[in-house]
Formats: sequence, C-alpha cells, structure tokens
Amino acid sequence: MTSNEASVPMGILERTPGVARMHVHTSEKMLSDHELGDVKTSSTLFSADGRLLACVGAENVTIYDTRSNAVLRTIACPGTIATHFSPGATFLSTYQKANASGAGDEKNLSVWRVATGEKVYACFQKSFQSAFWPYLQFSDDDAVACRAVTNEVHFFRTDDFETRATRLRVPQIALGKLSPGPNPAVATFVPEKKGIPGSVSVFPPPPADSQGVVEVTPSARKAFFRVNEVDFQWAPDGSAVLVLGSCDVDVTNQSYYGETSLSFMRADGALDCKVPLDKEGPVHEAAWSPTSKEFVVVYGFMPAKATVFDAAKCEPKYQLGAGPHNTVRWNPFGRFVLLAGFGNLPGDMKFFDRKADGKYKLVGATRAACSVTAEWSPDGRRLLTATVAPRLNVDNGFKIWRYNGELLHHEQREKLYEARWVPAPAGVHADRPISPGSVRKETDADAPGATGNGAPKKAAPYRPPHATSGSGNFSLAKAAPEDAGPGKYRPPGAVSVASAGAKQPSGPPGASFVDPAGQSKSAAKNAKKRAAAKAKKEAEAAAAAQK
Repeated sequence: MTSNEASVPMGILERTPGVARMHVHTSEKMLSDHELGDVKTSSTLFSADGRLLACVGAENVTIYDTRSNAVLRTIACPGTIATHFSPGATFLSTYQKANASGAGDEKNLSVWRVATGEKVYACFQKSFQSAFWPYLQFSDDDAVACRAVTNEVHFFRTDDFETRATRLRVPQIALGKLSPGPNPAVATFVPEKKGIPGSVSVFPPPPADSQGVVEVTPSARKAFFRVNEVDFQWAPDGSAVLVLGSCDVDVTNQSYYGETSLSFMRADGALDCKVPLDKEGPVHEAAWSPTSKEFVVVYGFMPAKATVFDAAKCEPKYQLGAGPHNTVRWNPFGRFVLLAGFGNLPGDMKFFDRKADGKYKLVGATRAACSVTAEWSPDGRRLLTATVAPRLNVDNGFKIWRYNGELLHHEQREKLYEARWVPAPAGVHADRPISPGSVRKETDADAPGATGNGAPKKAAPYRPPHATSGSGNFSLAKAAPEDAGPGKYRPPGAVSVASAGAKQPSGPPGASFVDPAGQSKSAAKNAKKRAAAKAKKEAEAAAAAQK
C-alpha cells in the first residue's frame, strides 16, 4: 500500500434501523464516523458528485450537505417512494404514491429546484416501475429534460418548464431513454404488435427553439422479433447504445425464464447488429467501460462466459473465461473489471487489470458469500460488497476489498439496509499504476481462461499436489506449440544450458544427472552405478595428481 493510497479518505454511508451513519475510510481503518441523527428514512440518494444527500422520510425529503452534515433543504412530499437528482444536482425529482382511485388531477411526479426548494414541474404518473425510473430524464448539463408519454416524447427547457414542450411523435412508444453526452439523443422502443415487429429508434435532439409537435428523422433504427421488453445501456459518451431485449417465452424451450438477446446500435446509424455471443443461454449483464471504447458481456448457461467487445466494430476483443458469474463492475477509470456471481450464486469474484496494451490480466480471485451489492470506490482502488435486508436478513454487513481481492475491512450489523460509497467530484481522484510488489507476479497460466485471441484458454488437467512433471496427463503433442522447431521445444522441467549449473540436482562430485522418469528399475539402478563408478574414478585420479 502506497502512502498516496492511504492518504485519500473515502466516505461510506450505511443505513441501519432508524440511523444513517457516515464513515470516513482510508486504507484498512475506519478513521471516524458520525451519525446524521435519528433519521427515519426509507431510502437515501447521493448527487453525482457526492455533495448532496437526500433522505426520504414519511412526510419529508431532507437534503443534507455531506461536507458539513447540515440540513440544506426540507421538502414536504408525504408518501415519497423514489427520488432522483439531475446530473448537475440542480433539480430533485420525487414520486409519491398515487391515490387508489387513480384520480387524474393528482400530480404525484414533481421536480424541485434544490437551491430554493421551489416546485418547478408536476404531472400525474399512475403507476411506478423501478426499471423505468426516473420518468423525467435530464441532460448532463441540466439544460434539457425529456419524458416519454403516450405516443410522444416531451422535451423541456429547464430554465422555464412552463414554456410549451417540444413534442416528438412516436406512436405506441413503450420506453424512451435519453443519452449522456453533449448532444443528447433519445432511444425509443415500440413493442411488437399483431405480427408487426418491434423497433428501436434513435432520435437526435429537436431544435432548441422548436415548440409543439415536430417531425424528426431517426438517425438509427432496428427491427426486433420476439422482444417484449428492452433495457437500454448507453455508452458514457452517448456514441452507441446496447439494447438488451427479452421475451416471456423461449421458443427453443431451453429456458424457463424466456429468451434474451443483445444488440448494438451506433447513435449515428453507422452500425447496428446483434452482439456475436458464442454460447447458448441468457444474457446476464452487459456493462460499458467508462472510456466508451469497449464493453463486457456476461452470457450463457452456467458457467457463464465473459467477453470484452470492441465498441468501434462490435467484435470480440478479449475473453475473460467462464465461471459462476452474473455481474460486471468497472472501476471509475475503466482500469479494473470485477466479475462476480451474486444472488443465487455463491459469490465468486475475479479481478482483472486492463494493461496498457489492451490485454486483461487476472490479479486476484476470492469469494464474497451472500453479497447483494458491489460498488467500486471513487478512487477505483477498493471495492465494497454488502449483505443487506430485506434481501437477506442474516449475516448483514459490508466488506471492503483491495483491487486484487485482498480483504481490508469487515463490518457486521444485526440489520443493514444500505451500504455505499460517497461519490466524489470529477477530478478529485486519478488513476495510478499498481503499487510495486502489491500484486504477486503472474504469468498467463495464472489467469485460466483469460486470452486475447478471441477464444478461451482451455484449463489445464488437474494434477494432485506434489505430483512430478512426468506424471498426470502430460502429452508432447499437447505441450509442444505448432511452430516449435528443432531446439525450440523444451519439456516441462528441462534446464537451459545457461542455467544448468544452478538448476541441476545435487549428487556425488563429477556425477551427471540422469532423469529416471520413464526408465525401468534396472535401467535406473545401472545408471546410478555407472555414475558412482565414474565419480570414484575421477576422485582417485584427482588424488593421484595431487601427490
């Protein structure tokens, strides 16, 4: 551990029954902690830069300044079940439970200006689905907001929500998601209906000065069959989108849970295709690198495969092997990648380091049993895993791991509802090289299944501990590379000429080593006799010369 790594504190928020607590963590120690008080909160939410914390109570949403723990704002909105900060933390969106009657005049979706506590927008939203939240999405600069409604996508200028919205007609739209980036586009999904295939379209933003209904030609469009629902995963720079499609029924009868597919679409329409997955089974997760240059997909029946794809051509770039995994987590710099198996899987974790040449090296493997969540720290050097209620009501607590899988800290709680890192503003932390000596030296053979040739490396046959290199299933045909010529191939255990003096086993002076592996007992016995006789003869000759 370097001094630089230890000197940068990390904030951790944990929520237990009736109490929200902030920890300051650095290196292996919890330096200090302080409670926010007797906070009766059902959920918490940080702004993207970690400067603000929203705590949802029964009657109010309280916004704290995390630097001082002071209450910045209290917003009266009873029955709130979801909150969302805009990327720049200018606005806070809240969703309140709708009346059982479903009265249309109830405006339960609200947008508040954080600086003043003023409600700047409100509308009625009958139902709530966490997969579609937030219903009102903001651009990175908080200047534009959009919302998908029946047959339309509404765009707002956030400096004046009262101005008539720009309306983009998309008949039968079921989902719309705004992209990040300086020129936000919106991806829309129209489900299949009466034999007409579903479709995903990417629309550029309408002109800033437009109002009313506008006609915008999509920059990209793709048809989908056997897809009832989709999930959009935009690249961080908004250049491309991954479309994870799902269908309730698997026509191949291979899965009880239906059928999934993964497609790739560039926002400019230059490329759209199915992601080439070479193993049957579901797509467990797909995650973009923060650099937007590549993405990882975990897919297939267990043991699931993990493949890194190049974002430029949507081609396999690197294989991370197979295992009991369903989760991918990139660190904030796209340097380290975590593969893990949570939920109904045993919690195996593998840590990969992306080298400067684009290859991935396995730097550690461990197990975080019963974990529910996993999150990288803002400095990208530590990982937090947590076991929380109500998913699991036993063995609650959280653990902190180094980027190579080394356990640094473990906190146990009788009941834990949340545990997460406090986000940090951009530029506070920077990626750093691996500390010398902090990770053991590994060869490619130490990373089973990790290859850069587009094909997974076959695992070596099992060899019991203490077995010699001549035992087991060794085969010259398998061991020798195809391009090995005379003088190139050396079986395992062979000694080079340069190191012969240092590598040879001990024996009588002047004796040469003969490997008895593969010899009969009599041949080995005779070889030893000859070596001993030769050594004796040489010793006698040396003694006679000294006289």
